[in-house]
Amino acid sequence: MNKYKTVLRWLSLIPIAFTMFVLSDWVVRFLFWFGRLPIIIFNKIFGFGLGPIGKIMDNTTNYLVGLDGIETLVVTATGLATGSTAVYILAIVAPTNNKKTAKILTTIYLVLLALGLVAFVINGITGENVVWTIFLTIGILLGWHTIKSETEQETAKYEIFVKKHITTIFISTLLFTILLMGFFLGV
Repeated sequence: MNKYKTVLRWLSLIPIAFTMFVLSDWVVRFLFWFGRLPIIIFNKIFGFGLGPIGKIMDNTTNYLVGLDGIETLVVTATGLATGSTAVYILAIVAPTNNKKTAKILTTIYLVLLALGLVAFVINGITGENVVWTIFLTIGILLGWHTIKSETEQETAKYEIFVKKHITTIFISTLLFTILLMGFFLGV
């Protein structure tokens, strides 16, 4: 691999990480919203409320973590998706050994999560923080396990894809990051 593509792969890690974090959150929330839409429409048309199972689930999760059932599912799924893609995608794009990179990323993320948990305890811990941290940790470990158990053929296939499309990956994720930052900052 030439030096230009190696540098481009290293530079692309930050916009790819940002894009991956945002998209994994949006995809999970959209899927839950889209999955619940027929139920919401049905309830509005026929005037039904929560059933006994829904009430039990909401009461249980509200008692345990302070969230209703759907919020708990969204936080759980978001934590798993974000954690696993944070390790998996970045380990594939980094121009080094995937398995070693995944192990280093897992270690860094787990240390950051431990420090974040300490900060939550100092500043006030909530049920959402605990649930999200637990499932983010599980997701990170799943991403590391997926990379660790990947065959050499799969690794070579992803390496060829990234080498071939790194310019497109870098430009598209950088533009997405700039667009979203501009939107949120009101520029």
